[in-house]
Amino acid sequence: MLKKLTGLALVGAIVLSVPVAAFAEDTQGAATAVPTSKSTKPVKQLLLDKAQIFGISTEGKTSEQIKAELKALSAAKHTEQLNKAAAKLGISTDGKTAEQLKADIEAAVQVKLKEKATKLGVSADGKTNKELRAALKAAALTKLQEQAAKLGVTTDGKTSKEIRTELQAAALAKLQEKATKAGIATEGKTAKELHAALKASKEGKRAEAVKKKPLN
Repeated sequence: MLKKLTGLALVGAIVLSVPVAAFAEDTQGAATAVPTSKSTKPVKQLLLDKAQIFGISTEGKTSEQIKAELKALSAAKHTEQLNKAAAKLGISTDGKTAEQLKADIEAAVQVKLKEKATKLGVSADGKTNKELRAALKAAALTKLQEQAAKLGVTTDGKTSKEIRTELQAAALAKLQEKATKAGIATEGKTAKELHAALKASKEGKRAEAVKKKPLN
C-alpha cells in the first residue's frame, strides 16, 4: 500500500513541480548585477553553470539567449513529465496544454487517493491531495503495525520501511518453516518460490489422496 502511495506522491510531485524556467526568470536583469570580478558577474556564472548541467552550449551567447534556451528546455522537460504521469494514469494528452494536463492529473490522482481512503476507512471529506496522502500514509502505517503485532515483530521507533522489511523477513521465516515440514528445500528460495513449492506440494498430496481413494 505504501509503495502505491509513493507512486501517487511522485505523480503529484510532477504536477506541482516548478520548471527550471523559474531559474531563468529569477535571473532577469542579470546585466545590472554587481560584478565580483572584471569578467564574470555572479548571475551570469549561475546561468553558465546551469547551462552546462543541461548540456546547453554557451559559446558566443548572451545571458538573454542562454536564459531563453533554459526556459525552452525546462518547458519541454516539464511537458514530458506531465505526459508520462498522464500515461500512467490512462489520461489522454491529445491537444491539451500543460495546464489542462495538470488539472486532469490532479483530478485523477484525487480519485485514486479517495479509492484507497475508502479501502482503509479514511475520511477524504474536505482534504487536499497532500492532506489525503498524509492520512493514508498514517493509516497504512497503522496496518503495518497491526500485522507486525500478529507476527511478534516490535515496531517502536521504526519507520514503515523498517517494519515492512522485518515483516517480510518474519513471513519468509514462517514459509521456510512450513516448507521444511513438507520436505521442501528452502535454501536460496524467495518467498514467491516457496509459496509456489508449497502449493505444488499440497496439490501433489491431494492428487495422491484421490488416487488412493477406493472406487465405489
